[in-house]
Amino acid sequence: MQQTKKRPLSRYLKDFKHGQSRCAHCEKILDRMTLVRDGDIVNKIAISRLDTPIDDEQWQQERGRWMALCRFCGDLHCRARSGPFDIIGFKQYLFEHTEMSPGTVREYVVRLRRLGERLANDSIQPTLCADEPDLGLAPWLPATGANNYRIALRKYAQYLCSPSRAAGSGIY
Repeated sequence: MQQTKKRPLSRYLKDFKHGQSRCAHCEKILDRMTLVRDGDIVNKIAISRLDTPIDDEQWQQERGRWMALCRFCGDLHCRARSGPFDIIGFKQYLFEHTEMSPGTVREYVVRLRRLGERLANDSIQPTLCADEPDLGLAPWLPATGANNYRIALRKYAQYLCSPSRAAGSGIY
């Protein structure tokens, strides 16, 4: 009777990682990636410790639990999502309905996420004014780069008013 060959899970993951070329969320070509298992980021140290021997059949069952994401999507989809803004919906809106470069999208999203975290940490639930979205948030904008935050808030207000926005997403 032939015994099936077993390899450590970490070896299967290394092969899996090298086989991935695009982010599972945004489909960006991957140069650096984040490996995610069941929605949680697994760092390279934890991966190296996954030394449980498994065979090909067990790997096929396990494989569906893993995703390769770009670092940006890994951070957005797997880190704690506190704050008053619909960051993921906003990111999708910018990618799908604007002509912005990925770098610019990232900057707007990061600014809004940081502001949302700051508001959540201070237990602040402000409201956005449709005409001047930064007006109600002016007291909480950082002194450095406040104009950049205002621009991101204006883009977020456009997202909230867009007909493509799914009903019920976002706090405002």
